[in-house]
Amino acid sequence: MIRLVTDSTSDLLAPRALALGVTVVPLTVRFGAEDFRDGIDLGAADFYARLTDSSVSPTTSQPSPQAFADAYRDALRSGDAVISVHISHKLSGTVQSATLGAREVDEARVHVADSGSASAGLQLIIEAARRDIDAGLDVAAVVAGIADRSSRTRIYVLLDTLVHLQRGGRIGRAQAAIGGMLKVKPLLCLRDGEVQPESKVRSRQQGIDALVGLAKGAGAVEAMAVMHADAPEHGERLRGRLREAFPGLDPALGELGPVVGTYTGSGALGVALMTAAG
Repeated sequence: MIRLVTDSTSDLLAPRALALGVTVVPLTVRFGAEDFRDGIDLGAADFYARLTDSSVSPTTSQPSPQAFADAYRDALRSGDAVISVHISHKLSGTVQSATLGAREVDEARVHVADSGSASAGLQLIIEAARRDIDAGLDVAAVVAGIADRSSRTRIYVLLDTLVHLQRGGRIGRAQAAIGGMLKVKPLLCLRDGEVQPESKVRSRQQGIDALVGLAKGAGAVEAMAVMHADAPEHGERLRGRLREAFPGLDPALGELGPVVGTYTGSGALGVALMTAAG
């Protein structure tokens, strides 16, 4: 049996991770001298309350190689191989830690994959890998499927501000656009594993319209998910619009967890798309 491992930037809630048979290794969120394991010691609701009330900006850190090694050893007790799928290496050192953990355990049986994505995009890739495993594909075919789907997955995110991304140093190519974007709502794309500027809008409604337009312009879509950061009503509105635009799809709605929320801030909305193969 092939076992799946991921990290908490997937924003997989515990019940869904259990249903998929996925082990989630948490990253750490730090408020000053206080450390919290993402999704274990600190959930989304408490995180966004702290983000609003605290005078200290949170920071994050990837799991240690030892944390991954422990997860792999545990998974291999009931499996023949492990496929470990993670946030883009351009956004976090998590892939590096996972790779070191695999070397400590058994590189022949533990396969680390860079999703080039995060949050709902990472979820779409994991869900597809689960289906491949259930269909009886071998390790090489599942890993190849992850690489293929990663190349077809992108995330569009509407932020209230770029301040949190700027503080966290996760802007990448969007850096040059900061000056013009700080006074409007920036719409960014996570593409090829890094954050890139997409457009600017003046209001949340314009942003929702733009997100729907970008989704419709992506061509044939195989899978889709909607995410929000402490803004469930706006997430539902975006989801409803996308259901109308894509009658054959029923996008899941999820919340950005503490680690990803550290960089988006409250009020963010996003859509993850996996375009059809071929």
